[in-house]
Amino acid sequence: MVRVTATAACARAILAALALLPGCRFMPRSGPVPQDVAAARRLCNEGLSAADRKDLLRAEGLLEQAVKNCPIDVDARRHYADVLWQRGERMAAVTQIAEALRLSPGDASLCIDGGRMYMELGLLDDADRLAGEAVRLAARSGSAWRLHGQVALARGRPEDALADFHRALALEPDDRDLILETAETYRRLGRPQRALATLAILGESYAPNQTPPQVLALEGMAREALGQPAEAIESYRQAVARGLASPDVVARLAALEGEAAAAASRAVVATAAPGQVRQ
Repeated sequence: MVRVTATAACARAILAALALLPGCRFMPRSGPVPQDVAAARRLCNEGLSAADRKDLLRAEGLLEQAVKNCPIDVDARRHYADVLWQRGERMAAVTQIAEALRLSPGDASLCIDGGRMYMELGLLDDADRLAGEAVRLAARSGSAWRLHGQVALARGRPEDALADFHRALALEPDDRDLILETAETYRRLGRPQRALATLAILGESYAPNQTPPQVLALEGMAREALGQPAEAIESYRQAVARGLASPDVVARLAALEGEAAAAASRAVVATAAPGQVRQ
């Protein structure tokens, strides 16, 4: 059972407290765009430009104004939520994405965005609900199936996750992150050989010596599980050399190197002539 944290409780309170907001005028099918709608669009575009420049503080201010100008503008709320999330203002981001979902409940991409947020907050029931809605609305969306699989994996259902990842791969076969998650799921299921085969496919998509450290680390884990310590050590060393600072990988590497050194010492002693062994 997932423990409901203070953050999760706060998120639920926000969802329950959301009320109808006054909206801007609807844009007519023809004729001039209402002033408030035009202002909201301009502010939204300026906010997105600021976000592209990594000026998230300015982007937040501009998108906040866009939402105030036109509270029923779903895209403005979506972008505002994204910037708030990047700034670490997660509860405010949840408020915006929840309101966007209320305004546009049949939007699969919003379900995916909201599901990812809820998953990272540990609200797995809400994430599962939105992931299920996303695949119902967009059964041909690799992103929807991927989220569905991520939630299944987070809930301790790796077999279900693997099936979802394969559905996603059938739709988006070149998605590197998805391939990596599939390999990790194979590893968790105790199928290191399949994990290695999946990583080999992923490795072919990178230029020589450009394989990301996360891929190398997972390769090392798979080789370690297959009883290939020398190959695992090499993969871990490359991962660390390329900037991976995972304590788990560093510890695995140190343990394997220690075992290798001890084995080498025992081999030297075993093959040395009796008179050469120092008492």
